[in-house]
Amino acid sequence: SSCRASSSPPLRSGIRTPLAERERESRRVSLDAMRTVCVFGLAFLCVILGGGLAGAQDAEAPQVPPKTVGISFEQSADNVFFDFQVDTEIYNRVYYNTTVRDGETLVKVVFHNEADPSTQKFVRLHLAQAVLPSDTSASTTQDGAKLTFSKANPGQRWSNVVNFASDEALSGTLPVNVAGNRVDITATEFQDVKDAIVRSLDRVEGIQYTPNDVDAIASQFGEAFDKSTPYCLAPSLCVCKPPFVFDGTKCVSADLWSDFQSLIVSQSAVQVQVEEDKPLRVLAEQELLQLDEGSFNAVFDTYQKRAARQQVWPYMLYSQTFKGSDVLVVGAGMTQFEPLVLANTGCNVTVVDTNINNLKLLNKIADASDVDRANLHLVYAPTLDGLGELSGNFDVVMALDSLTRAPTELLEGAYEVLLSKLRVGGRWIQLAPSKSRYLAEGSPSYADFARIYNRHLGVPEEKVWYEWLDMRKLMKILGRTRTKFQIVFEGELGSNPAQFPDNFQLIDLLYLGGSGEGR
Repeated sequence: SSCRASSSPPLRSGIRTPLAERERESRRVSLDAMRTVCVFGLAFLCVILGGGLAGAQDAEAPQVPPKTVGISFEQSADNVFFDFQVDTEIYNRVYYNTTVRDGETLVKVVFHNEADPSTQKFVRLHLAQAVLPSDTSASTTQDGAKLTFSKANPGQRWSNVVNFASDEALSGTLPVNVAGNRVDITATEFQDVKDAIVRSLDRVEGIQYTPNDVDAIASQFGEAFDKSTPYCLAPSLCVCKPPFVFDGTKCVSADLWSDFQSLIVSQSAVQVQVEEDKPLRVLAEQELLQLDEGSFNAVFDTYQKRAARQQVWPYMLYSQTFKGSDVLVVGAGMTQFEPLVLANTGCNVTVVDTNINNLKLLNKIADASDVDRANLHLVYAPTLDGLGELSGNFDVVMALDSLTRAPTELLEGAYEVLLSKLRVGGRWIQLAPSKSRYLAEGSPSYADFARIYNRHLGVPEEKVWYEWLDMRKLMKILGRTRTKFQIVFEGELGSNPAQFPDNFQLIDLLYLGGSGEGR
């Protein structure tokens, strides 16, 4: 039967854990309390939960509701089964809703506490394959509830069951004008939105509204919901519709990255011990440039020795392989020293950066080092058009940890321009943090992931970002260019056991051109 989840105040901060899956194997996931982002809701089906284990009705209910919802799942040839474990003494109803949008199936589940609606718990599952929303059943268990879904394509085993799981209920306020009255309407995605609209309008004395008014407002909420719910194409690989970007846990505004210079970021901030017996200090590129020659050489020597113990990719090997080649390096930051090594071993190196201070710093290091300056060319490109004006037809394009510091959704233009500078038969080489390390850290937000790798140093707090990359994600980014590649190498690099957050994905591709290739 159809029923509605009760209204509740916005629910706050928690975690989101992706679900890994195998056929007939159950996994358990912790989901804490929720954050609020945006709005929407549909009618939910309702199941009244039992009293839990036998005799539980005589037990004293805990004063503080538990913070987690257990989820286990398995699959058969025709069905997928989800078991939700909650304290049925506290959560006496479960509401669930299944929707399909652009081929992605979303399952939303709300556990309701009649005594204290503010403790409701919410889970949204982004399924990896399609199910039949009309062929869904629910039943109670001693530990909570069980949902059973029929696969849209029965008989097929799903390699993944869930691409993404979130406990971040979308909720927000929409200002509307009805019959000359401004009304702020608040709703959450686990409500019946039309019911929330009606309740809000009824609180305005003397307002006259029609069913068409309610439908129009509900449509606005629907659009807001759709834009602020991520699309998840593979485990933890999610994107958001403009004007939002996916931050690893949810959709957030893309406004902070409207400046092209914030899209290609190469780190020059270093953490070094400037004075003996003093803690490490973070020196950004501007501070490094202001140091006198003696202090700069001392700091650089200290940093270089530390960096040498943390080499994360075989650039010495590449410097020999590409000897005599024209190499475009994207980013002049000090995270690695490959431009100088490549230039000194006979490569003709062009370094492009959106940050003029990075280039000044690299120039200062080159002056203080034994580098063949005839092989090193520095180019400042603060705009996408400036990047496009790069001359040359390069044998190699290297983007070493410089296309990982801004949202993937905003980088397609930069990728497309850089790819246009690579000759057919050239090599595309990219270094980025690995997905396995991201998953091992519990799939945090990309801002929190940056802090794990110390990639927040010298970056404005609101723009801290560090995004993992693998072949599948890269091919999605490059998909609209209709280009073809042959994989030379893809693998994870790093120490074992890890002595430093140094798990990186190295991708080395041979460029075969594309359908529009004219070179």
